[in-house]
Amino acid sequence: MRGVFKSALASVPRWGMAVAAAICTSLWPAHAHAEQTQSHREVLERHLAGPDGTIMIVAHRACWIGTSENSIAAIHACITAGIDMVELDVRMTSDGVLVLMHDATVDRMTEGTGQLSDLSWAQLQKLHLRADRGHGTPLTQNRIPTFEDALRAAKDRILINIDAKTDRIEDILAVVDKVGSRAQVLFKAEAPVDHIRAKAPWIDQVHFQPIIRQPAMQKDPAAIIASYDTIGPVSYEIDIKDQAFTPVLTPLIDARCARYWIDTLAGRAYDDDVAIRDPDRVWGRLFAHGVNAIQTDAPLELKAYIERTGAKARSCSPP
Repeated sequence: MRGVFKSALASVPRWGMAVAAAICTSLWPAHAHAEQTQSHREVLERHLAGPDGTIMIVAHRACWIGTSENSIAAIHACITAGIDMVELDVRMTSDGVLVLMHDATVDRMTEGTGQLSDLSWAQLQKLHLRADRGHGTPLTQNRIPTFEDALRAAKDRILINIDAKTDRIEDILAVVDKVGSRAQVLFKAEAPVDHIRAKAPWIDQVHFQPIIRQPAMQKDPAAIIASYDTIGPVSYEIDIKDQAFTPVLTPLIDARCARYWIDTLAGRAYDDDVAIRDPDRVWGRLFAHGVNAIQTDAPLELKAYIERTGAKARSCSPP
């Protein structure tokens, strides 16, 4: 396409180049944007569907450094940085509006107080989000977004991992379907399969990821992983307590052509603070164990490390 664009200009006299460029520029962006959007959408959906040779970077509560966690600005910052996915926390107001907020209260992230579930959407709209992760940081112009607004901001630009802080899962899916972004959204839950099916009977029709903690699977990891086979997870989020346990799960997850997801948040067995000082010791070690999805509060540093090292992951085709 660029070759055609260049050839068309080659026959234009030099004095007419500026005019020709202006005309072509006015015609090019709409078509180019549509083509690029389609291509990027396909890349995103391929990343989410399973291992495709890439290491997926997941920004915990979006790219909140310099913005506000769980904000539209933080989603946009991740899109600009080329991050693969944002993890967002979803809650419901007293009048049934789904919004983004990690805590049960609005105290940490706004100038307001009280349980979010006791407040109406009209009340929340008056509040400002604090900078970064709150705890007394300055107030910003960022506001608490609705879940629908977040989906629309992300659609075809970045994947979303939903951390539902409400049991109204059907309402969450309804908004996902309204926006038309099911192929770009990952649901997750820490619960046995029977409980998940009872709460979300449609779970095998969406991208799903179980959250499993090492103590719960220590005695028989193969059986625990296998227990989710009926709903075909695209990835497994494992809360590792002992780094030596990490490679035990690699062949089990690989056999299912799914992504192996680890959080490297501060205080975990694999720690972001350590990774920033010595990425080989944390992220590099995870890559060596076949981990191909990492949730982090340092998404830009992880992206730079992957680009610097040329790190790749396995690729497979789901059975």
